Amino acid sequence: MKHNEQQPWTLETLLVHGSRKLAISHHSGRPTVQPISPSTTYLHEDAEALDRAFSGELPSGEKAYVYARQGNPNAQALENVLAEAEGGAGAVVFGSGMAAIHAAVLTAGLVPGAKIFIARDLYGPTIGMLRSLFLPFGVEVLLRDLCSPDVGQMIRDEQPDVIYAETLSNPLVKLIDLDAISAAAREVGAITVVDSTFTTPYLLKPIERGFDIVVHSATKYISGHGDCTAGVMICAQNAHVQQAHTYATMLGAMLGPFDAFLVSRGMKTLPLRMERQCDNALAVARYLQQHPAIERVYYPGLADHPHHELATRLFRRGRFGGLLAFELKEQSRAAAFRFMDKLQLCLPATTLGDVYTELSYPPMSSHRNLTVAERQHIGISDGCIRFSAGIEDVGDIIRDLEQAL
Repeated sequence: MKHNEQQPWTLETLLVHGSRKLAISHHSGRPTVQPISPSTTYLHEDAEALDRAFSGELPSGEKAYVYARQGNPNAQALENVLAEAEGGAGAVVFGSGMAAIHAAVLTAGLVPGAKIFIARDLYGPTIGMLRSLFLPFGVEVLLRDLCSPDVGQMIRDEQPDVIYAETLSNPLVKLIDLDAISAAAREVGAITVVDSTFTTPYLLKPIERGFDIVVHSATKYISGHGDCTAGVMICAQNAHVQQAHTYATMLGAMLGPFDAFLVSRGMKTLPLRMERQCDNALAVARYLQQHPAIERVYYPGLADHPHHELATRLFRRGRFGGLLAFELKEQSRAAAFRFMDKLQLCLPATTLGDVYTELSYPPMSSHRNLTVAERQHIGISDGCIRFSAGIEDVGDIIRDLEQAL
């Protein structure tokens, strides 16, 4: 496809065709799919050219490669598309979502003596990483209810250096008010980081809402097929992009070419998958809401969800995500296990965002390392099930849930 720099592309077109920055001309014919470049090292014309390449960029502005730990063409192609999709200055891809989170908080300035606000409902391993790696070095890690309507005043009162949240909480799909948090953060000079894995740029672009850094576990919706592990960090400022590249290189956390290729391939269908997953999730939520074996359903697309109005304001396209949670009326581990063991179509899996419908039991998986009291404090009961809608026929999904319930 010919590229017209004067004609902006929609998200759907960008993800199918890729970034215009990679519109490389080949006299013998340009491939529609970028070849995989597995080389660990790269040769240059002479020693002078190699010296220039070590700076990371050629005089022409093209990316220069020297050694695979510093990047590769497949990772670069993926970074270009993700930066454009999120509206950022640049992106850096990593070998996992946790690696991206680690680099993001380092880039945000989490140094000894710094204070970080983290959402009380944050993904369990993220809390564990911050406590294990940063508390011993004198970082003050404070769990706060960032879903509170008073979050702006809370930030002004306590003046953290870094704020870390998720667009949707796991598993109870609570929302944070991105506008209120970013406005208060600017007032106190805090750097804002948000995990947008569950929303993706299809539903929400946090940089447009004033956030500094966005991270994704690209293992989930971004790639969407359950066949690779990856993370990404998108920054609003070039200075943060350069710092993130430095950390990725130093930590050895760069994404390899094969996984970068798989993520790029999966990302081409992200809008189509998300459209179907959102529609399926809403239909399942409405079905479960009426079922006698279900105590409660958590989904922001339902009118009785406490953050339904906020979701309607923040999310684009009139959809509310592919993730929901529900509580069995029988609040016990045994009941949850019986239910999951009877599933025939839906997969009992610890991940989400794939083309398959997947369910997990948070007390056993994502929040396994929290005490019973800690789980109850954030509202995760012993009967709580997390549901990630796939792209199957929704009637088949509901029939499977019906027979298992």
